[in-house]
Amino acid sequence: MLNVMKQNSLKSVTIIDNPMNNHSDFETNVTCANKLIEKGNWDEAYQYLKTSVKMDPHYAQGYNHLGIYYTRNKKYTEAINKFKKALQVDFALLEAHYNLASVYMLRKEYNMALPHFKEVVIAKPDDYETYYLMGLCCAYQDTIIDAESLFYESLRLKPDYIPAALSLSKLLIKNNDCANAKNILLYALKNDTSIPEVHYLLGIIYKIQKKYLRAMKHLRETLLIDKNNTEAYNLLGECCVESDMDKQAEAFFVMATKLDVSNLSAMHNLGKLYFNQKKYHDAICFMEKSLDTYEAIHSINSILSETTHTDEIAPIYNLLGHCYKMTENPIRARTVWKKSLAINPQQQGIIDALESLPQPSRLHKRVSLVIN
Repeated sequence: MLNVMKQNSLKSVTIIDNPMNNHSDFETNVTCANKLIEKGNWDEAYQYLKTSVKMDPHYAQGYNHLGIYYTRNKKYTEAINKFKKALQVDFALLEAHYNLASVYMLRKEYNMALPHFKEVVIAKPDDYETYYLMGLCCAYQDTIIDAESLFYESLRLKPDYIPAALSLSKLLIKNNDCANAKNILLYALKNDTSIPEVHYLLGIIYKIQKKYLRAMKHLRETLLIDKNNTEAYNLLGECCVESDMDKQAEAFFVMATKLDVSNLSAMHNLGKLYFNQKKYHDAICFMEKSLDTYEAIHSINSILSETTHTDEIAPIYNLLGHCYKMTENPIRARTVWKKSLAINPQQQGIIDALESLPQPSRLHKRVSLVIN
């Protein structure tokens, strides 16, 4: 099956000499197009495909190949039209169903993709990969029960299929079904110990279960394979805090924030660690510097994508305000708490903390104009 998401498994063959001599002949056009496609020369094959479907409007595979050509060039509207045309000619052409669904997935039109993936699995009920893709479509649409069923079916057909195992495990963890998620991941780990995502998810599960030493073991395995996994460093730090290993926790949080200055969770965790250790000035210095960097990046991103602040940054402003309060700097505490409330006004605790601060004295006294 030649399609837009799976690799072309056809073998390359020698192209005939001077193919343009018989360019008007339908069979010659089809042969030349196929040979060029086998060699990956889609741009050269395009003219032959275009001529072929013009000569024979019932050449379904030609429309399918044209759809692939347009998909490769990110002309998705044209690709969809060609795949639809192929299915009008031959509705049983599975490649066209699969490719059309794949393009709909690229466009995040998941409800449009599902019926065409369904046609594939009806004809090929052992196609574990297509069941997995259907599960993704359902997951993206938040139809979680359907997504779980489809991922389970994919794994039933191929128990060692890692993409389905990871996706299903994430859904199960999200739904607090850590026991089943752990079983799936341990089976995957038994077959292949070199997949960082498996170790990472096991680390999350053991952390949820408060088995911190086991969690740290898998998170360290994650970093041995993927040394730039910021969240693994952050979770390691959280496990260390729970295990009274503050020094190690600090090192992990620092590494997480160095790798990703926009990791708000790691930023908050390190600031909170300093606060709990009563290192208020260290907390202030770190958070102020981190927030400056974050806000600069956010400002640029807002211009480019028109995004706004998320609620995730409010707890950092809150913590920073408490640090200023502990260092007897109510003016700065007031400033950062007001920033927090501007992001999320529904924070009664911060409103109360703000009201508890001493009121700022009037900066200027009224000058009397009466001359003695």
